[in-house]
Amino acid sequence: MLYQSEGIVLDQGDFGENDKIARIFTRREGLVRAVVKGAQRPRSKLRGLTQPLTYGLFQLYRGRSLDRVTQVSVRNGFPGIIDDYEKMIYARYLVELLASVLPEKERASAMFDLFLAVLGCLEQKEDPWVIARWAELGILKLAGFAPSFSRCVSCGSKVQEPPVHFSLKDGGALCAACMPLGAAFPGSQGASSAASPAIFSPAPAGAAMSAPSPESQVRAYGELIQVSPGTLRTLEMLSTHVASPRVACPNITARGQVRTEINEVSRKYISFLLDKRLKSAPLVESIEDEKK
Repeated sequence: MLYQSEGIVLDQGDFGENDKIARIFTRREGLVRAVVKGAQRPRSKLRGLTQPLTYGLFQLYRGRSLDRVTQVSVRNGFPGIIDDYEKMIYARYLVELLASVLPEKERASAMFDLFLAVLGCLEQKEDPWVIARWAELGILKLAGFAPSFSRCVSCGSKVQEPPVHFSLKDGGALCAACMPLGAAFPGSQGASSAASPAIFSPAPAGAAMSAPSPESQVRAYGELIQVSPGTLRTLEMLSTHVASPRVACPNITARGQVRTEINEVSRKYISFLLDKRLKSAPLVESIEDEKK
C-alpha cells in the first residue's frame, strides 16, 4: 500500500549491489527503514533525493519489514549544515541521539516538529553549541526522560543557593538539604561507581527500567555532579524553550564555567540513560573541548 508523508532522511547505507537503505523520520509513520531502489547507480533519480538530512514529501510503499521509497519532493536539503563541518558533526550526533530513543513505526509528530526546527536553527545560528544543548533536552523531554532543573527532585523546593548537585540517578537537581549523608560526586573521595538501572528505550515516566549491560561504559561516573545555580538556570531556560516553526531559535549565551558544567551534565546524563556513549559523541566533545 502506498502512503505519503513529510520526512527527514536521518542516514543511509548500501543495500545489496545497487540499492540503498535509508532511515527516514516521517511525520505520519514515525521512524521507518526504506529501500531506495537503484540509489547506488550514478544516474539514479532517487540517489540525490535521499541524502542524509533531506527534508521533503516522501511517497513510500509499505512492506512487511522494509518500506520502499518510490518518489520524493525535496523541500530542504539544509546546505548550511552540509557545507559546514562543525555543524554537520553536531547534526550527525543529534541524529544518533534521536534514533536511540525513537521506536520504529510509532507516530511522534511533536518530535518531528522539534527535529525539523532544530535543523533549521542549526543551519541559521552561528554557534551550534546552544542549538545542540537545546535539542538534547527537547529530545529527552519528548521521549519521557526530561530532567528537572528548577526544583529539587527530592523535596520539590526551589533550588537557589549552593551547593547544588545534579543527580544522574534521579534525573534532576538536588538541594543541599536533600543531599544524602556521605554522598560524593566525581572527583571527590568515595564517589559511587554504581550505576542505577539504565534505560534502553523510550518509556513513560515511572516505567520499569531494564538492567544495565555488563559492558556499561558509564560505571565510573559518580551519581552526583556539582553545578552552579547559574548552570541550572541556563539549563532550565533551554529546556522550556518551545520548538515551533513560529517560535524563534533559542538566543541564550553560556560561557566559561556554565558552559563547562552544562557539557558535563549533558554528556554524563545521556550516557547514563542510554547505558552507552553515542559513537559520535567523542568527535563532538573534541570540538567543544578545543574551545575551552
